[in-house]
Amino acid sequence: MPARRPAHPVSAAQAVGGPRPDVLVVGGGLIGLLIARELIHAGARVEVVDDLRAGAASPNAAGMIAPIAESSADIAFAKMALVSRDLWTELAPALEQESETSIDYDRAGAILPVLDETGRKVLAGIREQAEDLGEPTAELDRAELLRLVPDLRPGIETALALPGEHRVDNRLAAEAAAAALRRQGVILHRATIDSVVEEPGGVSVTGAGFAAAADAVVVCGGAWTPEIHGLPTLPIRPVKGQMIGFDRVDWPFSGAIRTPSFYAVRRAGGRLLIGASVEHTGFDLSLSDEVGNGLASGAAELLPALRDRRPVEHWAGLRPGTPDGWPLVGALTDRLYIATGHFRNGILLAPLTARMITPMVLGQAPDSTAPVPAAMQPGRFHQPAR
Repeated sequence: MPARRPAHPVSAAQAVGGPRPDVLVVGGGLIGLLIARELIHAGARVEVVDDLRAGAASPNAAGMIAPIAESSADIAFAKMALVSRDLWTELAPALEQESETSIDYDRAGAILPVLDETGRKVLAGIREQAEDLGEPTAELDRAELLRLVPDLRPGIETALALPGEHRVDNRLAAEAAAAALRRQGVILHRATIDSVVEEPGGVSVTGAGFAAAADAVVVCGGAWTPEIHGLPTLPIRPVKGQMIGFDRVDWPFSGAIRTPSFYAVRRAGGRLLIGASVEHTGFDLSLSDEVGNGLASGAAELLPALRDRRPVEHWAGLRPGTPDGWPLVGALTDRLYIATGHFRNGILLAPLTARMITPMVLGQAPDSTAPVPAAMQPGRFHQPAR
C-alpha cells in the first residue's frame, strides 16, 4: 500500500496574488500548520505552501504524545516534552472547535509490560524519572492488565502505566489544522519549493510554477529541507519507518502499549497501529515483507489474537533526523527561520515548536513558557548557504 498522503486540500501552485504575506510557511505538515496558526492568532498575515510529498512524516506517524516514554534517557528533553504535552491538552479541543471535526485525541495513557528482569529494571528507571518530574505512574497487576487488554499473552504479570501519555490521530489533526486555517482565510498553496533567497526587505520563494515573496519565511520541509537551495547546509537526513495496521481490535484500553521492540497504538474505530522500524535508506519508500512480517510476529507474541490476522495496511514514512537527535528550531538569518529535524517526536513537539518560533519570527519577546533551548538552535550546525 502506498504511503499515506495528507488529505487537506490546497490551492494549485501559483504566484501569490494580493497583499504580500508577513510570513510564508514552507511545509504543510502538522508543525508548519500549527506555526501558521500561532502566527495568525498573533495578528500576522500568513500563507502556507506544501507539495503533499509522499512519505512525509506527519500523515505517516503513530500520533503518540509520549513525553516520558520518549525521553527516558534525557531529563532536559523530558521537561520540554511535558510542556508540549500540556499544550496539546489545550490545542486538541481548540482544533476540534475551529475545524468542527474530531481529531481522536485520547488521554488513556500508555502501558509498558514487564517482559523480563532486564525490562523490570529499565521500567523502574522510567518510573523513577516520571515521579521525579511529578508525573503519575502506576503498577498494573495481571487482572487489571487483562481487563484493559484481554488479548495479552500469558506470562506477563505486571506492567508500568503512564497515565500522562496521550495520543492523537495525526492525520485528523493535520486535516483539522488545515481546515481551521482555511476558515481564517489562510491560502494553502500546492508547490514544491526549490529556492529561498533573502533580499532587502523580504524573502523570495520559488518552485515549479510558483513564485512568492514575504517579509519572513519559516521552512518546515521535513526530511526534504536540504533540497531547498539558499539554506545553510544542515545535516538533516531521512530516517525511514515502516508500520502496519490491524482492524477489529476492541479493547477497553484506548491508549498505547510500548515494548523495547515495537509499539501498538489504538485508533478510534477498532484500528491498531504497530510500529515502527528505523531504517537509514535515504528516500526509499519501498515496503519490505521482512519488516512487515517482523512487526506482525513481534506484536503477535505479545497479543496472540493477532497471530491469525493479516494487517490491513502497511506503509512507510520518512522522519527528519539530525546527528544529535535534537530538532532545528530558530533563525537562520534575519528573515529566514527553520523548524524541522524532530525525528520521531514531531507530533509530540508540534505545539511547543509553534509556540517557540512565533515570537522570534514576529520580533517579539520569547514566550516565557517556551524558550528555545540551545540544543535546538540551528547555529550549532551552521555552514554557509549553498
